[in-house]
Amino acid sequence: MSSSVDVAVIGRGLIGSAAGRHLAESGVSTALVGPGEPEDRTTSPGPFSSHADEGRITRIAGRTMIWSDLAARSIARYRDLELRSGITFHTMTGLAVALPTVDDWIDAGLINGSNIRKVEADWLREKTGIAVTNGHPIAFEGKPAGHINPRRLVAAQSKLAALAGATVIDHAVTALDRTEGGFELTGGWGSLTARRILLATGAFGRGLLEQQLVVERRARSVVMGEMADPGGIPSLILADPPDSRLEDIYWVPPVQYPDGRLCLKIGGTVVEDRTVDSEDELTDWFHTGGYDLEIDALQTSLRSLLPDVSFTSFTSSPCVITATASDYPYLGYIDDGVAVAIGGNGAAAKSSDELGRLAASLFSDDGWTDSLDAETFAPQLR
Repeated sequence: MSSSVDVAVIGRGLIGSAAGRHLAESGVSTALVGPGEPEDRTTSPGPFSSHADEGRITRIAGRTMIWSDLAARSIARYRDLELRSGITFHTMTGLAVALPTVDDWIDAGLINGSNIRKVEADWLREKTGIAVTNGHPIAFEGKPAGHINPRRLVAAQSKLAALAGATVIDHAVTALDRTEGGFELTGGWGSLTARRILLATGAFGRGLLEQQLVVERRARSVVMGEMADPGGIPSLILADPPDSRLEDIYWVPPVQYPDGRLCLKIGGTVVEDRTVDSEDELTDWFHTGGYDLEIDALQTSLRSLLPDVSFTSFTSSPCVITATASDYPYLGYIDDGVAVAIGGNGAAAKSSDELGRLAASLFSDDGWTDSLDAETFAPQLR
């Protein structure tokens, strides 16, 4: 296969698929290129994707006004994406947060249309079964907060991109070369040429770039606790969890996984955080089942926070957070014809449609015209 497009989006994850859709629907000749999920993570050479999962928290309230704004913009388009693609991905179970900075979350949420409000620990225990004992103030955000299915969101974005005329290629790009008229992309499907490119490769794809971004790739583990009845458990974000080996935790309420199990997914930040540098190290990390200490701490916290729930089994898996120097995704040009949309900082899934829209706007005739300052998202190079 060989073809030519104006913009090639490399990376078909949450942000990349959104950018591809926005580009195609704006009339730009677009290719959206990225591999699907590997059949066996433990033996695959990669690359691996952040969306290969059944649940990510969604909410309007956030740790900064900008993150809250990005989330509100994206969530407002969820229903349209579901209706036009025929693929549902959004479940509104609500969100509980127990943090020292709850007042900041409430301020950011209310300004951006959230219904978030303070609640007491007794109320949360009675209504949801969650036993919070860290002493921090607690808030609850109702609908549309809850969770999204990232696999299905990527599928919806990819389908709509194709319907808008984008060429969707289910392969990894293995080589990227500059040509006289732009770039040549090569992979298992063949090759294509593009006048400009957007790299949305997440933690991977460093080998495709001549320049290196200032990012830190943090190795994290997640635990899936199987249960029989989901009850009324909402999404949760909490600082100072019961196990002191963790700084914070989050969870996604019970959802059904492809193997038929109903599982609550919990993850967090260990006090002894670990980073990986090379892509070989990153691939090796994805071949594991996670970090034993972290897995044990997450299970301990989960049992303590849900004392009335009987978990029938636990499984675990690795993940990675791509953290930027600014704590916001990098959206911008790093070279002539080369833009990036990289660095979710562990918070981008819910906001991915708006991040993709902003990345797509880089290729418009008018460029970045949004009320959010482009400098907030400026890529930083080593």
